[in-house]
Amino acid sequence: MSAFANPLYTFKNFTELTKHESEEVLHGRNDAEVRRWMTSDMVITADDHRRFMRGLKDNPRAIYVRIARAGCFAGVYSLNDLADGSGLGGFWVTAQTRERFLPLNVVFQGMDYMFRASGVERIYGFQKLDNLSAMRLNGLLGLSVKESSTAGAEGMQQIEITKQQWQQKTAQDAKLLKLMNRMETLNGTT
Repeated sequence: MSAFANPLYTFKNFTELTKHESEEVLHGRNDAEVRRWMTSDMVITADDHRRFMRGLKDNPRAIYVRIARAGCFAGVYSLNDLADGSGLGGFWVTAQTRERFLPLNVVFQGMDYMFRASGVERIYGFQKLDNLSAMRLNGLLGLSVKESSTAGAEGMQQIEITKQQWQQKTAQDAKLLKLMNRMETLNGTT
């Protein structure tokens, strides 16, 4: 178990979402501020969303989880291209999560859940060099820049963290845990 397991957070696989939860995900993903930082900034139609959700049921190489905090939808964490103990991580958080200064906490909980529940030993990803907020967040969470032989898109940088590095980070980084505890205290149980 993580050094910062928090009962306020719950996780639900996209393949198990209710219609209402799925619609919340679609609405949140289509938020202009979320779309701005995604690989594709196009609005996703309801039909495309339903097709994507159905496709996840037959895709053993992807896990998407809806993260709730105190019963309210807070964000999404995903792993794609699962193979050989590694997965391509991705996330986004809702407007309410951003307004309450909880992105760090939500993404931390999403990563921690994936390391505990998915069996993955390494999470890697790509960050946009002009997304300074995501770069700071990724740095706080211990993801480090990797000199990659995999060619990323222009303006992108590959980052990664292993499960062992994650366990060390979450056990030893008092500053990170203090910051997250402060945000949780300020936000209470709602």
